[in-house]
Parts: sequence; C-alpha cells; structure tokens
Amino acid sequence: MKKSEKAAELFKKGFNCSQAIIGAFCEDYGIKMQTGLKIASGLGSGVRSAEICGAVSGAVLVIGLKYGSDNTDSKTLCNTKTEEFIKMFREINGSIVCRDILGCDITTPHGKEKALAEQYFTTVCLDMVVSAAQILEDLYY
Repeated sequence: MKKSEKAAELFKKGFNCSQAIIGAFCEDYGIKMQTGLKIASGLGSGVRSAEICGAVSGAVLVIGLKYGSDNTDSKTLCNTKTEEFIKMFREINGSIVCRDILGCDITTPHGKEKALAEQYFTTVCLDMVVSAAQILEDLYY
C-alpha cells in the first residue's frame, strides 16, 4: 500500500490530517503508530487555529524523522528538505495555510459552519492529506 493510501485510510477513520500523515510514515523510523498519532494529535485544523495546514505539519514531522538531527550543528539538511516540501505543497495546492486552502476560517462559527455544510473536512482536507503524502513519497521515497 502506498503511503498516500495509508494516510487517506487513517484520515477516513477519523484521525486528523496531521495524524494521518505521521501515522502513514512513523513506523518507517521506529516510532510506534500509537506514539506518532499522539504526537500529531494537536496539529490538526492548522494547530487548531486555521494556520499551517495539519497535513503540512504532519509532513514536516516526517521530514524531521527522516532528516532531522539530534544536535544543533547539523540542521541544514532538515531545513532544506522542509523548505523543498513547503515549496512543492504550495505550488500544487496554492497555500500552506488552512483557512486559505479551505476558503474560510474554521475558528469562527460562520467559517466552521460553512466548512461543515460544504463537507470541506471530508473532501478538501482529504485531498490535502493525499497531496502531502504523495509529495513526501515523490521527494523522499
């Protein structure tokens, strides 16, 4: 199963966008699925603020698992890979900001109502999860 398919499956089961991304990749880096899901649990819906898309946040966690460093001297590779991912995601999806991607601010009652009525959480958000996972697959796998 491709990582993008696994991420979509996790999202459809009810995990948030960030959890779906890290859940699809974390075991490749020795992180138990349960731990990965916990780590990413607060990042959905743009860190609950409609800021950076949770799928992007989850992807950055995955990039950290793959390219991150445990010392302060070698951050360059992870930073470069993160910037590369962000650029690609933005080119494909137009933005990395949740409220821009959705076209509404889900932190407001009106915005959340619109997102629910238009089913953005099960359509647009699913598309962002698949996109983020595919970019990770294309760039780093």
